[in-house]
Order: sequence, then C-alpha cells, then structure tokens
Amino acid sequence: MKNSKMQGRRPMPKIRTKMKVTVEAKTLTVGDLITAAFDALGDTGQVMRVLGSARLSERVGRKLVFI
Repeated sequence: MKNSKMQGRRPMPKIRTKMKVTVEAKTLTVGDLITAAFDALGDTGQVMRVLGSARLSERVGRKLVFI
C-alpha cells in the first residue's frame, strides 16, 4: 500500500474534435447547367429564359447567350 495522501489518477483522454476533411470545389460546366434546368423545368422556353437570366449571369460570372 502507498503511504501518500494523493490518490494516483490519470487525466481523462482528450476527445478528438478536429476532423481533417478536404473538400474540393467541383467544376460546373454549361452542360451541367442545361441538364439541371431541363430536369427541373422540362420546357425548352423556360430553360432558355432561366439560363439567360441576369441573376444566373451574376452567379456564374458569364452571360449565356442562345442563338
């Protein structure tokens, strides 16, 4: 038996809170935009209206023009 007043205790193990996750931005092509618009809307006129809108041009950084 030990003759010390301190009881031997070990510290609690640290919980690992930081996860190392790497996320790479996926490149979005014009074909992906057109496919998503057709999947969502289905009508050619509405797809052209949405893809040619000023709001989408701001988000993408390019103006899509359909000839």
